[in-house]
Amino acid sequence: MQNTQQPVVDIWQATCKILREKMHEASYNQWIKVIVPIELKNEDLTLGVSDSFFGDWLITNFGEMITESLKNVTGKELKLNIEIGHNPVVDEEELAINYSIEDDELTLVDIKDEKKAIVKEEKPISIEERSARINCLSRHSFENFVVGEENRYAFAAASTAAKSPGVYNPLYIYGGTGLGKTHLMQAVALEISNNNPNAKILYITCEALLNRYVDAIRQGKHAEFRNEFRNVDVLLVDDVHQLSNKFRLQEEFFNMFNTLYNESKQIILTSDKEPSEITGLEERLISRFESGVTTQIIYPGFETRLAILKAKQEDHLVKLSEDVLQFIAQRISASVRRLEGALLRLVAYSSMMSDCPISLEKAEDLLVNLLEKEAANRAISIERIQKYVADYFEISVNDILSVKRPKNIAEPRMVAMYLARRLTEHSYPEIGEAFRKNHATVMHAEKKVGKKCTDDEVFMRTISMIERQLQQKNAQ
Repeated sequence: MQNTQQPVVDIWQATCKILREKMHEASYNQWIKVIVPIELKNEDLTLGVSDSFFGDWLITNFGEMITESLKNVTGKELKLNIEIGHNPVVDEEELAINYSIEDDELTLVDIKDEKKAIVKEEKPISIEERSARINCLSRHSFENFVVGEENRYAFAAASTAAKSPGVYNPLYIYGGTGLGKTHLMQAVALEISNNNPNAKILYITCEALLNRYVDAIRQGKHAEFRNEFRNVDVLLVDDVHQLSNKFRLQEEFFNMFNTLYNESKQIILTSDKEPSEITGLEERLISRFESGVTTQIIYPGFETRLAILKAKQEDHLVKLSEDVLQFIAQRISASVRRLEGALLRLVAYSSMMSDCPISLEKAEDLLVNLLEKEAANRAISIERIQKYVADYFEISVNDILSVKRPKNIAEPRMVAMYLARRLTEHSYPEIGEAFRKNHATVMHAEKKVGKKCTDDEVFMRTISMIERQLQQKNAQ
């Protein structure tokens, strides 16, 4: 084994020396140092990373730089392959092992400046006879969650669940991809574990839960499965919408839920839909999910996006100008994850170019593929918005375009104008013309609907659902 592995280790170590010279230390430690060299076969190099998201980011943002550095070492271009499910290799001197479960569960470590948990997401985080403390990455804390009007209620609910487990039970957080649902969930786990190191905390994705259930059935370990998932103090399940049409698992989950709920154990669930929107989900589960606190995270507005960028920039030595940060915040709005990715791409480029300042023109050039994706997301016509809103509120498009002002027509009209501002690149005058109104009317509608979303949780959910369904239909 050593003969087959040593060459790839040597090559990768030499490559890392080159990469370290090209990058800031923070970026190198975050993205390169944690890579595990797996195999070099012919001209294919396989690198191990923790998960698919990390792998996608690595190739997108650092793939070309890694390939060039490898060529300097080997004299030829190698094809990069990514293999997920590998924990980083860390020098023993940097580690003080506090507690460990099996390799497929969790290892808790203290690493000089900050604590990190090296976790394979496919497995539950913390299950053992002894109490196991969960250590989330430091960025998944309440302190590092940027609060805006769009997520303020969800943040407050999660904070309450962390300080007083069982009060909000279950806590159900839903919203689009990359808006911070998992961040809040893990922040709850981190705070509970800090307040009560003996708490048994289990985090798992719904997909991993299904895999564990299938394995238990196949291996005749159904009883062990039940005991494992019911003997916890805190249960956190990501993406529960994936329970859809999996009726045997729903039966098991229903019983698991009832056991924990009746014992006042904290249950937190996340989804991209509110419970009633999940097709193929039994009514009794919908009822259970809605019995506690249901809160939504919607797409962040410009001010929140800018605040997120400024907060994330503090993690890097390279600082972008205010103009560039505002440019990113204005042009990227579909996902906080994509927003952070844009920032990282510019920071990485500046690091490689010896802290070369990033101009607006260079930022647009480097982010062209992300901006194209944003444009595709926003390529929703005003006409489509008008028709969808009219159908939803059971009126006609002619009603929306008319001068009629009863509430059942005026409010949908303002909603359609508001969504036209959020989902298209059209100006106020252009939207006004499409609605046969002036630009001031559009500005008034945007302000009024936005304020009502802040004041009225039910109304905000309705607007968000319409927006989400419009985007989903547009992507099909």
